[in-house]
Amino acid sequence: MKSNSLKIITFILFYNISLSQPKDTIYGKIKSIREQLIFLDENRQNLKLFSTEGDYGHNGFLSEEYTKSRFNIWWYKTYWVHYINYYKEFDNNNRLLKVVWYYKNQSILSSCENKYDINGKIINQEFNSYKLSKTVNQYDDNNNLILSKNIDSDKNYSTTKSVFNKKNQIIREEYFNSEYPKEKRITEYYYDLLGNLIELKKFDEYGEDYGTKFEYDIKNRNTKIINHSPFIWVKTKTGSRQKRTKNGNDQISREFKYDEKNRIIETKSYNPNFDDGNIIEFSGKEVTIYENDLIKNIYFYDNKDSLTYYKTFEYDNLNRKTKDYSISPKYPESNITLEYFYNETEYPTKLLYLENGITTQVDFEYVLDNNKNWIEQIKSVNGKKLYIWKRELEYFD
Repeated sequence: MKSNSLKIITFILFYNISLSQPKDTIYGKIKSIREQLIFLDENRQNLKLFSTEGDYGHNGFLSEEYTKSRFNIWWYKTYWVHYINYYKEFDNNNRLLKVVWYYKNQSILSSCENKYDINGKIINQEFNSYKLSKTVNQYDDNNNLILSKNIDSDKNYSTTKSVFNKKNQIIREEYFNSEYPKEKRITEYYYDLLGNLIELKKFDEYGEDYGTKFEYDIKNRNTKIINHSPFIWVKTKTGSRQKRTKNGNDQISREFKYDEKNRIIETKSYNPNFDDGNIIEFSGKEVTIYENDLIKNIYFYDNKDSLTYYKTFEYDNLNRKTKDYSISPKYPESNITLEYFYNETEYPTKLLYLENGITTQVDFEYVLDNNKNWIEQIKSVNGKKLYIWKRELEYFD
């Protein structure tokens, strides 16, 4: 059942990242953080879809934000784990000086070192990934980033030039890469009188490229996202092909509905027709129900407006999530129920993971330092300690 569980987890959890783990507030003035996952059983490593995957799983290391979110989701919502291993260093003003990400063998995956000007803006960055590179930034009098130039160890370079209006809104961005000198990359931004972004136009060496348009209601809430294509589909003897035209083709992508508290309660999605890409079709919607300012239900419907999947949440009197139901009416064998137990904090001490009639118990133990920050989280599965999420914190005096 692991493959089914993996599909469900992947589908549901990235819709609601904020629901997936407790907030992690660090108390005190931090000088450095060293954080990594330690495996207590060499045969129980981070779960992989395929044996050939690297330390950071199927998608690899895409970004720090994605890696941390994915790790936290799997740590608190499953009896599996993903991987995390990094070091960060800060100055006395809480500015990031250095970040290094590691593989399991502690070799360096990537690193970055930052230098700042007197206004606290990054002016130099040195990167070490599959090759060395350095970025130099320039700002205008309003501290807007107007030029960023990156030079790598092969002497190739790229530049991003930005132009801002009097409201400090970006209105033009031009990208150049010395490896592809004939390729042109320009982005233009357009705003209404209220400052809402209403259109994003992109251009390449052939002219206008794919872009995006935005519509708003009288409360300045984004109600529609419209994709612009410079092409239309035309029929040929063997099928169809894209043809660049003057006006191109606009197609709605997303449509949003809000409640009185300006929360999105319905999202409709649209995709091009499979047989005729010039025609747009409704593909499904997501409906969110709130109760006492907390998300109570999330419903997913297909293009025929039939319910395909839904989530239900329960909370205690401290607004901590106590139950999380993931229900697929058509595939009940994939239903998952998560039940959480707590002590005095928002961190769970126990998770009961129920799927296909089988309950897996996950226990969490926490070790705190003198500043009441956790420095260890120990994860046990069915009574066996398997993983330690370890964090070394160094403070400024």
